[in-house]
Amino acid sequence: MNQDQIIGKNLSSLRKKLGFTQDQVADYLQINREEVSYYENGKRSAPSNVLSQLANLYGVDEYDFFEEDMDIANVNVALAFRADSINSKDLVQIAKFKKIVRNYLNMKNLLENEPAGT
Repeated sequence: MNQDQIIGKNLSSLRKKLGFTQDQVADYLQINREEVSYYENGKRSAPSNVLSQLANLYGVDEYDFFEEDMDIANVNVALAFRADSINSKDLVQIAKFKKIVRNYLNMKNLLENEPAGT
């Protein structure tokens, strides 16, 4: 499996796990649904800006998309928002919120692991 196929499989898996449709993701990314399908099928390389936006929406780190085995990856999908009528503006707000939470958790982890007296 090549890198585009690995990324595509992970993009598709996370999207489905979180209950988003390709249409919703396409609206969020401001591209057409076919482009999302190409990325998920590994037929096209997803640009870094797309991976960054999707990492924010899915609540994962970008490098998680590159993992061959998502069970091994440290993927946190606990912040799943599921709704039947989510629009692209809602997705933008959800992605911003998840990014804030991920940054907070990363900072908290760094502070907890900081040596005493520094």
